Amino acid sequence: MSDVAVVFDTSALLSYVDGNISVGELIAEIADEGRQAVVPAVCLAEARARVSDGLAAAHLLLLTTTPTIRVEPLAGDRFGRADPIWRVGEFALEARGDVGIGHAVHAALTYEAYVASARPDAVAGVLPAGWIVLDLR
Repeated sequence: MSDVAVVFDTSALLSYVDGNISVGELIAEIADEGRQAVVPAVCLAEARARVSDGLAAAHLLLLTTTPTIRVEPLAGDRFGRADPIWRVGEFALEARGDVGIGHAVHAALTYEAYVASARPDAVAGVLPAGWIVLDLR
């Protein structure tokens, strides 16, 4: 079992900033298990680009300082090959060009983790059948 329990997509981060308490509760549960949640770097960048309020943006950034949260970079593999980035792009293609979903799906498959999303249907359409997507709507 991976130490990563869940991956937050862009919509989950925006839901958090909008005050969705289920996101905070999920983070607390993950912390209680001694596990982590992953925030893909692309999702964090997309969420920041959509948050114009300074206080809300600060709240989003503060989330990344929580020990339970780990930001997953978009980078090549340990040999410098672009294969992981290419896969993110392929997943994004399946998600109608949504690179955030592509990065979230790639992270979920890498860590065998759930995905938390306020757009569960969009994410589930890219993941293998039966993969668990936590609905934050």
